[in-house]
Amino acid sequence: MYTEKMNQVLDTVFRRKEPVNYYNWQYEDGVLLKGLTYAYELNHEESYYDFIEDYLAHYITEDGDVPRITKRPASVDSLNNGKLILAAYKHTHRKCYEKPIAILKEAIASHPRLTNSRAFAHKIVYADQIWLDGLFMLQPLYAELAQMYGMDEAFDDIAAQYTLVDQYSYDADKQLYYHAYDHSRSMFWADPVTGHSPNFWGRAMGWFAMSTVDVLDYFPENHPGRAAIQNCIEKIAAGILRYQSKSGVWYQILDKGNEPDNYKESSCSCMFAYFLKKAVMKGYLPSSYAAAAQKALEGIYQEFITVDDDGLLHIHNVCLVAGLGPAKRPERDGSYAYYMSEPVVDDDNKAFGTLLCLLTLYASEELHENGSDGEIR
Repeated sequence: MYTEKMNQVLDTVFRRKEPVNYYNWQYEDGVLLKGLTYAYELNHEESYYDFIEDYLAHYITEDGDVPRITKRPASVDSLNNGKLILAAYKHTHRKCYEKPIAILKEAIASHPRLTNSRAFAHKIVYADQIWLDGLFMLQPLYAELAQMYGMDEAFDDIAAQYTLVDQYSYDADKQLYYHAYDHSRSMFWADPVTGHSPNFWGRAMGWFAMSTVDVLDYFPENHPGRAAIQNCIEKIAAGILRYQSKSGVWYQILDKGNEPDNYKESSCSCMFAYFLKKAVMKGYLPSSYAAAAQKALEGIYQEFITVDDDGLLHIHNVCLVAGLGPAKRPERDGSYAYYMSEPVVDDDNKAFGTLLCLLTLYASEELHENGSDGEIR
């Protein structure tokens, strides 16, 4: 059943007119293409890597430069798709990826950090800020590079990022993590005492949740820093279960499901389902959480998924984007009204790609139970 659902998503990917953007290096496309690498582990379809390499060819120059990283101001958002470069190199061992990997290493080594803190800044233009989504964009990539190249000291650095986010962004009363934190307390959206943004945005916490289970794929089993990440996993799980709706999915603003205009949002719902399912499969959470993951998957199909007359799958209720600042964007103030004002779209890869990643987990488990060689990540 789940393998069929995964294959339906894959069929849609390859039949869509524009499954990815070839003119802008977008992190959401990286999520979809990473999902192809997961699907490859199950069915060994070489066309998936052909597709990924074709995508990368649009962004890596003949001399191995990656202008979307080297020619733009430092941003963790620009690094997420580096995961595809590593995947392509591992799969093909082609030398053309060696310089891009060196660029990724240098970009991480030189990335700005918060004033008097080890924490990575979200962007150079947000030099004293942590946004939860930045953990997903950077830390699993950093950990994979550390594993590949024996950068053992990097694991201490990566674990510290989770300790600091937990310190800076967690609200024990709500059991949730704030979308963003301003270390300087100077931004117009930040609480002048705590530095927190005002609300708990679903997708921000969804990115953070996914990062915790993905980063541990590359951590040494005996590394003491795993404890900091495990702590975050347990806190995230407890918090999101508290706000899971009756249908199994989550709202745009997590703790305000009964407020006017709040809506059930598909990208964060897919992210939380992925997080819960993978955490149970890997043993990071007890098996009792599997029911919440299953409820979420069923709710995703009930609330958000349709299939058109051509057999193409569509996912609805995706918040297009939400951010905080800068000063020239005063409407991005982190208020409830702001989050409700952003466009809601269909088929965005922030949801579509994560749905594919989620289904590969269920398909992997299904194949394993049926005696296939499907790999459980």
